[in-house]
Amino acid sequence: MTRTMEKRARWLGSALLLACAMTACGKDSPDAVQATTRLAPEAPSLEALPDCDEMASLLGGLVDGLVPVDDSESGQGKHRDGAIYGVGCTWMTPRTRSDNIFEAVKGGSLTVGITVSELPQDPVEDEAIMRGMGMVFDDPRAKAVGGYVVTLDSSFDPAAPLGIVGPQVLIGPTTIVFAAGGLYLGEVEELATITNDRAIGTSVALYEAIRDR
Repeated sequence: MTRTMEKRARWLGSALLLACAMTACGKDSPDAVQATTRLAPEAPSLEALPDCDEMASLLGGLVDGLVPVDDSESGQGKHRDGAIYGVGCTWMTPRTRSDNIFEAVKGGSLTVGITVSELPQDPVEDEAIMRGMGMVFDDPRAKAVGGYVVTLDSSFDPAAPLGIVGPQVLIGPTTIVFAAGGLYLGEVEELATITNDRAIGTSVALYEAIRDR
């Protein structure tokens, strides 16, 4: 049962990181366009990004009591694909390791990803396009660091528990995304205190911790 749960958690984490990378890519593919513009000063280098152990310490207790997924072949840790690089980490709730199937199915996972794009882009135009599509949620914390929040939920509620498609904080070429959900069931008791608002605030704090490295 534990092995099955871990595989499902890894799959969910990898899917999230793929979506995060696609958002950071903008309109062009890394194979089709070479990086010809300099990164904004606030974009962290690949070396400056935390590994999953350091990320856990930077999350301010958000993953206390959760179990890290340690599998570099499933997208955990730092990665680079052409002009896109970043780091992605997933933690599982302890129930996912239970031998009792009725307990194991109540388990879930939390995934955090940071993606940086070196592709040519116009942040002002990108934000305008997303605003026109109704995807931008105005948050003063994100705005204070020169960014904004993107959500795919037209009825986005900051107070709601973080879901499998969580809010993304975009600061120039940097995208930070949080997502949480059950491996089999929709709601996870251990993750209920992680709201969308908390995810946004933690994303901003995470960015501030690594931007000046």
